[in-house]
Amino acid sequence: MGGILGGPKAPSAAQVAPETTAAQQRAEERASAEERRAQMSLSARRRARRAGSRALLSGDRENAELGVTSTLGPT
Repeated sequence: MGGILGGPKAPSAAQVAPETTAAQQRAEERASAEERRAQMSLSARRRARRAGSRALLSGDRENAELGVTSTLGPT
């Protein structure tokens, strides 16, 4: 009956092989680096989307809502 309620205990840190803990640490570092890359990519997309819409309606253009109407060369 002790197995039902007590169950097996997790091994202590001294009993776990050092290679296993090192492998776990490397896996955690890879996962956190991947999360950072994903977050940076997402924020870059947000910045590009926000900056892109501002450039289209820039005050530098004559009439930003009509777009560029001039052509290259003589008309």
